[in-house]
Amino acid sequence: MRRKPVSVIHQFYSYRIVPSLLIQQIEIVNPLSEDLTLILRQESATSNEHSPLVITLPNGNKFDYKVFSEEVKVPGSTETIMLSIAAAKVPSTITVSPKSSKKLIIRTSVHYSEPSSVIKPESVKEKLESQSQMDLRNALDSDPLYLRMKHIEAWKKLWHSGFSISISRAQGALNGDKINATLYYILSNSRDYMSETDITPQQRLIYQKHLYMPDKCYGGHHTLQASTLWSDLKTITDVNKVVDLWFLTLTKQGCQRLLLAGAEGVMQAMLLSFGGFKFSDHHLEFDTEPKDLHRDYYFRRIIYGNATHVNVSVIVQEDNKAVIYAALDRSDKDYYACDAGCLDSPVKLGSEPVQLPVKLTSPITAILYITADKQHMEELKHAIHISGVMEAPPHEH
Repeated sequence: MRRKPVSVIHQFYSYRIVPSLLIQQIEIVNPLSEDLTLILRQESATSNEHSPLVITLPNGNKFDYKVFSEEVKVPGSTETIMLSIAAAKVPSTITVSPKSSKKLIIRTSVHYSEPSSVIKPESVKEKLESQSQMDLRNALDSDPLYLRMKHIEAWKKLWHSGFSISISRAQGALNGDKINATLYYILSNSRDYMSETDITPQQRLIYQKHLYMPDKCYGGHHTLQASTLWSDLKTITDVNKVVDLWFLTLTKQGCQRLLLAGAEGVMQAMLLSFGGFKFSDHHLEFDTEPKDLHRDYYFRRIIYGNATHVNVSVIVQEDNKAVIYAALDRSDKDYYACDAGCLDSPVKLGSEPVQLPVKLTSPITAILYITADKQHMEELKHAIHISGVMEAPPHEH
């Protein structure tokens, strides 16, 4: 008779609420009619390992843990960083009863210094070791289910804003799976200042100001057709290249303030870049050219000030002509919109989507403007300076 397979389910994540904390969950399922004993090995991350230590929690529970510290070289640089890791000690064996399962939750805290070419003093090492041990203690004193719940809540909050695109079956076409994966990796490389517990109210207020004052982001052509930004994500090297290129692009295209706001600002900067949206001192404009609107787009919860979220969608109709819908997810004042050229009277926005035509101007200008300053919008038609405007022609398929 064939033996039933033993399964080991492994999950590993970087905790959004405490950026130094890594949490690993291993679940072992034993379908056999006998005890299952597995040998576990916890490899040292560095050559400089302290003797095992013990943390005693307020409830009396004790946990063995290890501390590793070492100065490591920054790849591709002459600089080094001091690294300190505090990790809960893993048992040498684990026994799972018949027809049952068992979970291991392994918490690890990592702290490191800023890169420097100067030899790190002993005080730097001691400070990092103290920080890593403190974070590990706090993690061990928390229910693993609570930690996971807070982690999921932080990610859900980030995904409140987002982007959808209709599926294209054309060879090499960019679709939602690649966009979501890229967004995930970029956000994973960004601190979540709005959710982290060690951020003071005063610090959080500064980050919020960056989020609500996006400066001139985004200043370039829309990024959906920039193939290098959507390269493969198969290896860590691939991911790092894409992440670096995205941050470089957003920085050079006027999104520095949003990037300073952390993960929420990064999400907003990427959303703006997808559509070539750009903030000016008095309005938000949608700068994608009509010829590029051959698929359905939905931009969800673009932040405009501290109390307004804007939704913008582009729908390609049966006649292959694109139309724009704009709405307010929430707002603290009246907002208005106009289409290309702003020749028509401003349209007041509300919670229900307002339809606007996609127009083609000569020379080419933005296809949508949104502002809370109605007078500014009424004056825009005198400042855009176009020689002609027409409804954008349908796309050929």
